[in-house]
Parts: sequence; C-alpha cells; structure tokens
Amino acid sequence: MKPGFFIDRPVFSTVLSILIVIVGIIGLALLPVDQYPQITPPVVKISATYPGASALTVSQAVATPIEQELNGTPGMIYMQSSSSNSGSLNITVTFDVSADADLAAVEIQNRVKLAESHLPAEVIQNGITIEKQAPSQLMTLSLMSDDPKFDEIYLSNFATINVLDVLRRIPGVGRVSNIGSRYYGMQIWVYPDRLANMGLTVKDLQDALKDQNRESAAGELGKQPVLDVDVTLPITAPGRLSTVKEFEDIVVRANPDGSIVRMSDVARVSLEASSYSTESGINGKNAAILGIYMLPGANALEVATKVKEAMKDISKNFPEGLEYNFPFDMTEYISQSVHEVYKTLFEALFLVVLVVFLSLQNWRAALIPTIAVPISLIGTFGFMLIFGFSLNMLTLLGLILAIGIVVDDAIVVVENVERIMAEERVTAREATHKAMRELSGALIATSMVLAAVFVPVSFLGGITGQLYRQFSVTIVVSVLLSTVVALTLSPAMCAIILRPSHKKKAFIFRKINLWLAKGNKKYTKLLRISIANPRRILAGFGMVLVAIFVLNRVLPTSFIPEEDQGFFTVELEMPEGTTLERTRAVTDRAIEFLDHHPAVAYVQNVTGSSPRVGTNQGRATLTVILKPWEERKSSGMKVEDVMADARREFYYYPEAKSYVNRPPVIPGLGESGGLEMQLEARGDASWDNLVSATDTFLYYASQAPELQGVSSAMQSEIPQLYFDVDRDRAKFLGIPLSDIFSTMKAYLGSVYVNDFNMFNRIYRVYIQAEAPYRATRDNLDLFFVRGKDGAMVPLTALGTTQYTTGPGTIKRFNMFTTASINAVAAPGYSTGEAMAAMERIAREHLPENIGLEWSGLSYQEKQAGGQTGLVLALVFLFVFLFLAAQYESWTLPVAVLLSLPIAALGAYLGVWICGLENDVYFQIGLVMLVGLAAKNAILIVEFAKVQVDNGEDIVTAAINAARLRFRPILMTSLAFVLGMLPMVLASGPGSASRQAIGTGVFFGMIFAIVLGIILVPFFFVMVYKTTTKIRHRSGGVKIPFASKLKRK
Repeated sequence: MKPGFFIDRPVFSTVLSILIVIVGIIGLALLPVDQYPQITPPVVKISATYPGASALTVSQAVATPIEQELNGTPGMIYMQSSSSNSGSLNITVTFDVSADADLAAVEIQNRVKLAESHLPAEVIQNGITIEKQAPSQLMTLSLMSDDPKFDEIYLSNFATINVLDVLRRIPGVGRVSNIGSRYYGMQIWVYPDRLANMGLTVKDLQDALKDQNRESAAGELGKQPVLDVDVTLPITAPGRLSTVKEFEDIVVRANPDGSIVRMSDVARVSLEASSYSTESGINGKNAAILGIYMLPGANALEVATKVKEAMKDISKNFPEGLEYNFPFDMTEYISQSVHEVYKTLFEALFLVVLVVFLSLQNWRAALIPTIAVPISLIGTFGFMLIFGFSLNMLTLLGLILAIGIVVDDAIVVVENVERIMAEERVTAREATHKAMRELSGALIATSMVLAAVFVPVSFLGGITGQLYRQFSVTIVVSVLLSTVVALTLSPAMCAIILRPSHKKKAFIFRKINLWLAKGNKKYTKLLRISIANPRRILAGFGMVLVAIFVLNRVLPTSFIPEEDQGFFTVELEMPEGTTLERTRAVTDRAIEFLDHHPAVAYVQNVTGSSPRVGTNQGRATLTVILKPWEERKSSGMKVEDVMADARREFYYYPEAKSYVNRPPVIPGLGESGGLEMQLEARGDASWDNLVSATDTFLYYASQAPELQGVSSAMQSEIPQLYFDVDRDRAKFLGIPLSDIFSTMKAYLGSVYVNDFNMFNRIYRVYIQAEAPYRATRDNLDLFFVRGKDGAMVPLTALGTTQYTTGPGTIKRFNMFTTASINAVAAPGYSTGEAMAAMERIAREHLPENIGLEWSGLSYQEKQAGGQTGLVLALVFLFVFLFLAAQYESWTLPVAVLLSLPIAALGAYLGVWICGLENDVYFQIGLVMLVGLAAKNAILIVEFAKVQVDNGEDIVTAAINAARLRFRPILMTSLAFVLGMLPMVLASGPGSASRQAIGTGVFFGMIFAIVLGIILVPFFFVMVYKTTTKIRHRSGGVKIPFASKLKRK
C-alpha cells in the first residue's frame, strides 16, 4: 500500500471508521452490566444434617468420611467445614479462579457419593445437598403484613409456593433461597408418659407411620393377556395421608380386647413449621425474606428488572393486606457506580477536548481529535463483547484511562500537519503527506510500546491476573483502534478540513503561544544546563531511585479499596446455650436502635443463625441497608460513620458480643470484608492446645494497634449434659443400645419419619416429645424403652447423667481442626500491615504445632502480594525489547527506560500524600504510567535519532528534538492529566476505586511532564556518548553513527 493511500481515499477511511463505530454500538447494546467481572473463585457447598447429634459426633461420623473423599479434588484451593451442636454440617470447597464451576460441582457430587457408604443412615435419609454457591446476592425480596393472621409460617410458605418457583424460572437467576424459612411440616408431639402407660415406645409410632403413610401401587383389573373382558380398571387405594385428622387416626396398636390405640391417644398432631431454629424479619416486623442470586455472566440490571416485572404480575393475586418490597438491591449500587463512571468519562472527554482546542487553536484542527477519540472508545465495546467481557467498574475505568492516550495520536498528527503548513507554506494535502511520512513509524512504535506494557500483566494468574486483564485488554484495544484511526481517518480529515491560517489569532491564543514559547526557551536552557552537569543529574537520579525504594516500603499495601456499597452486616453473639427467645430480645433492641438512625433504610434480621457458625440459637445476623447516596450527602451518613455508631451502641450490650463488618470488597470473596485467618491444630496438637493458642492469639491481637474487631467463631466450652450408658445392664435386660439412643433422639431431637403431600408439594413428617417433656434433666425419667420380656424400663435406670462442657462448633480447614480468626485493619492501617501483624503475633507467641493459613480475600491478597515488582520488571523488559527491535539498537532504548522512574516517583508521592494505599489499582496505574512516559520519550528520541542520522551533532540533535516535541508532548500530557482530574476528585458510589487508580497516574504524569522531559534528552546524549567511548576503546570497530560522531 503506497504511503498516503488513505489521504487520497477519504471515503474509504470514513467507511473504516463507521464500521468500527457500528461494531462498538452493537457491543454496547449486548454487553452484560455488572459490578465486577466474574473473578470470584467457584465455591461448592455441601450440607448435611444428623438430627440430635453433637458437634463432635457430626465431625467424626459425617465430616471426616466426606472430607477424606473430597481432599485432593482437582483445582481445589482449600476446604472448610463446620459441624455444630444442632447436628448440621456445612462444607465449602473453594476452587481456583480458572476452574469450571459446573465440572467442580459434578466432581464433588461423585466424591460425596463415594463417602455415603460410611455415613449414618439418618444422614442419608435427610439428604445431602450439594450446590454451587452463587458468588453474590443480587437482591432480597420481603413479603410482610400488618395483619396478625398472616404470621411468619404463612408468609414463608406463601412465598415458597407462589413466588419462589416463578422467580427461579427467570433467565439469569441462579438460586432463590428462603432465608430463615418456616416450611410446613406435620409435627407429631408425643406424650412419653402416656406411651409408657400403654406399653408403647417411640419406635412403635415410627413403624405405624411408615406402615400407614405410604404410596402403594395396587395393580389393575383386565391386564393382558385375558379373554372376554371389555374394560381395564386400575385399582387405587388410600396412599399418603395429607390432613391432621388422617394422621390422628393412624392405628398404633389393636388390643386383644378389641380396643384400638390411635395416634391422637398418645400424641398431639399439628400442621405447623417443620423447624423453629431460625426466624427472619424486616425492621423488627415478621417477614418472609427471599434471597435472589444471579447466574455468573448474567446481566445484573436486566435480571433485576425481570424480577421486578415478575413480582408486579405475581402481586396481583396477593391476598389483601400482604405487600412486598426489595429492601436490598445490589443493582442500585451497580447502576449508580456505572453511572458515576460514565459521568467521569464524559467529564474527562470534555476536559480533553478543551485542552485540544486551546492547544491547536482553531476549531477545524480541534474537530479532528474530537471525532477520532469517540470512534476509538466506542469501537472498544465491540471487542469487549468478542473477548467475553462485561461492562463493569474495571473495563469502564480502563476506558477513562484510555481517553488520555487515545487523544495523543490524533493531536500528534494534527499538530504536525499544522506546523508543516505554517513553516513550509504548503497546502494541507502536501503537509499531511509529509507529516505522515515522518510520523507513521513513531505512531506505530508508541502504540506497540503501550501494547507491550500491558501484554505481560495479562498473563498473571489468579484474581490479580483477572483484574489486570480487564484493564489491559480494554486499553490495548482502544489504543490499537486509535492508531488505526490516526493512520486512516485523521490524515484524510486533515487533508480536507485544515486550512493554512495567516490571520491574527485571538488574544487568549496569542497569550498561550507566548507562554509556550517562553516555556520552550526556559526548557531548552534547562536542557543545556543538565547536559553540561551530568554528575549532578545522575546524583539526583540516584536519589529518585532511593526515594522510590523507600516509598515502596513505607506505602501501606492492600488488595482492593473498600467501597461504600450501601450496606453492612452485624453479627450478635450471645453466651453459648442461649435460647432463641433471649437472642430475640437483644436483636429487637439492636434493630430498634439501627432503625432510628437517619442513614438507615432497612434492617433485615435472621435470628438463630450466623454465616460463621451456621444455625445456632445464640446468634443473630442483621443486614443494615442504608438509604440511597443522594440522601446521604451530609456528614455522619457514610457507611463507616453508621458502623462506628453501631459499634459504640453495641459496646454497651452486656449480654452480647457484636461484630460489625463491611461486605466483602468483591462479592463472593470471603464471608465479610476484613481479614480471615485459620489457626490449625497440626501434628500432635489437641483440641485443648488449639483453644489455648486461640486465646493467646486473641489476647495479643487485641493489643496490636494495626488490628480492630478481632474475633474467633470458636466455641470451646459449652454446657452439655453427658449420659453415661450402663452397657452391662442394658445387655442383661436385652435392650439394644440403638434403642436407647434412638428413643432419646426421637424425644429430644426431631426425627424425620417420612413425607406427605399438600399443595402439589412434598412436606416432611417429624416426631418429637411435647415441649414440657424436653425442658429439663428430670424429664429423662419419663422416657422408657422395652426390655426383652416386654417390661418398660426407664432410661434413667440404664445410665447416669452429669453436667459437663464441650465444643459447640468444630471447624476444620483442609482437614485440620481449626479456629477461624476474623479481624479488620484499624483506621490508618492497611490490610497488608494488619496481615503482617497477625503473622508476627502467631510467629512470636504460638507453639510450633499450631499452623497458620489465610482464607477468603486474605488468601487472594497473599497470593497477589509481591507481584508489583514482577509486573514492573516484565513491563520494563517488554518495552526495552520492543524499542530495541524498533530502533535496531540495544543502547537507544536505555535512554527511554532511564527516564521512566521519575514518573513512578510522582505516582508514589501522590498516593502517599493523599493517604491512599498500594493496591491492585495503583499497580495498574503504574503500568499505565510506564507506557505513557515511554510514549513521550519515544517522540523525542525518534526525532533526535533522525537528526543524528542526518549528520547533526548529538547535543544539538537532542535539544532540537526536545524543542520541537515540547509543545505536542505538553499538550497530550496535559490532556491526559486533565482527563484524570475527575478521577482524583471522584465522590459518590464506587469513588474509592476511581481515586485509587486516578491519583497515582495523575501525579506521576505531572512529574513526567515537569522533570521527565528534561531527563529524556539528557539520557539520550549520555547513552550515545558512553557507547561511543566504549566502542572507541574496543579498537575502533566500525559502529553505527560513528561517522557522524567524529565531528564532536
């Protein structure tokens, strides 16, 4: 293709750009919108129950066999399990980010199947559920009513029957769970004393239930082969029972005298909730709460809209007095954040266009970049769709960063054409031809360098790699598109639109030009001074490197900045053994306080459960949802202010400990914001060793200034009643031990016998003793089993009871018994410092046999830590290699690379002064800076090299190049700096991310403009002189440029 092809074919150039825009618009229409990309590691959750079993029993009988099979599942990072005194077991297996969630779930399912042969029969009968955990809750839906007839049981089941199924079918909805649910169950409340009087045991009741509440097939009449029959008749028989009356009429025993003992004679039957272990509410009122989770890769905003539309339809059939709302809706935060980013995008565009106009000084010239920039940005959306990205905070921030770079290409072209027209008095077309011959190489070189900067970071593994990839691909695509536009559309437009202007310029432009001319003179003078004093400059440069090293050490590190997501959680922990009633009283007090806070919109509570322990009567979890951001602009209304108020209030609750937590920064990473650490009993360490190590750790951690809210979910000493069976006596009386334990379990636990049908659904039938018979230790006297001679023997005759203590929940991490420690970095400290403090305490104060591991977000942060150095090293290497290839020289790129640390120093200083941290966003900013500073350096070096090749003296060549490029470099850099300004001053939802990324780049670029452009020519001269000396010493070998250097 001949040079100038596009200048002579403007229609062809325009069509290319139009195609880019069309692809972009299609992409924008189809891209899913979400807060973050799919970067959470897949998690598979396994739940099982062993009713009536203690934590120790569950851990040994259920957790151990399952964990042994799960250990070593391909792609697994770690697994955690929690066995509780309520008989429940929860195991979560976390996989590597790159693992396929569906395959992981199937693999886990197969492995659990292998473990089933080792599990107790009741566990398998109750069912083991295996599900992929949806990373983040999209919204919660609550059904409530002031009408007393709509109690919690009614609301919960109404939601399950009429709402849940419809929502599950909506495309993009992953899981809908009924939080704190009260499903219907047929409860058979047994009177143990009446049973014993009639010589019956619980086992007899269970057998009668299994026998008379069952579906059975009874065949049909007239089934072939048969002769002389015209009709076939299926035979039906009564199957499963479905009403309370039918269950009451079950025959338990027919006596020899003709009398019948029915279920109603020995028990009370009622249709009510199958479990009373948890209860949910909203703002202190009864409510059914549905948690709605999204499928990975779905469009959050679309799914939420569909859910709301579906609820409008469903609510038309609601009974009077029943209403619904969405107390928590993540899409509000997502759409607000995305909206804020768009706003920043337009502010940046406006500022960039303003700089372009002021520097190019006529509307014709300014029009070209103004058209070129949006084309590159819009086109990027199309490629984002092709690469399977979504419109999220990261890709949009990448686009804002790209504005400043993209505008460069267009400005450089226009500025060069204008300069040639003015200096050589030629037409726009000729000037464009000449400018493009000079510039094409440099344009391609700079965009290649920028691409090279971002290529290495795309290959990083884990979550950091995923985060980087979002930025790098977005920026690289927009830069490459902008190069295409700068080589095609911009020159074509220059040739058509630009006119040589000889008339006097407006006053403001004359002033700007005067300042620029003065600046250029001062700049040239400074250059001469710096080249004349190499030692001083090199000493200064050494100090810069030392300063960067020191700041890198001093700057606190973290993973991702904490955002005000508009909600937080509170976990209330009562003393062990507390009943639900006492927990409810404290929870109500807490809700009342929070409900009256001016910033709070809703308080959603689940009493009797916590994410760290699972179901436990002494725990309550509150989700505090704040009002929208517009209503929280005044002071004291931010999420951290409300959390501080809550901490102060709960400090005075003598009966409860409270943990106030932010949600995880990236939804689905860990249970809450803050740090998660596991202390493991390894080697010969016993449970008691782990308990004392945990106490030691908590004691020292509470004194560490870096940490706050340090807590452990470990429950070591919980009051228990120990029943010691006299095995000899039991054997002597012919009573199997299994009968003794199953009787206790049926009366005191709650035994699931079988199922019944109602509302086209299956519900469960449970048996347990009536409330007064399972309240105290003395009630055991009323529990009887049958001996071999048919005599009824009380349980207390077969064993003794004594009070004792034992673990409440047993947690394991990677098969080690563990205590999980949660903490938050204290104000003024970063998560990196807090993690270092926790590791130091463990190292100094804990015994050798107690191990330490990180989980959740802390695990990812640990993995990401120390990657800054590697990333920057890779970036420098790639830039060097690209430039070496470009200039066919190993030494020239050194001049470009040596000028880059100044920009890094600016970034570190800026972030340090603003009190921000060295996180993933800052690192992305650094990578970006290297690219931009290199771009400025290339523009100078490229021109200087051309002049040296033409026989110019090195110093003169360097100074000339710097003088000529001063204006375009200043313009493009200012455009970029101003484009960053809205990010530095960001506020509102999602502002922490924008500040984190903008601040470093903003200050770094200012340093690059002020100091960096002095160093580029200086190092250019230094490198040339040094290589010349070396070559002369090595015996007059013929070297490139030597002939030109001899005049020096």
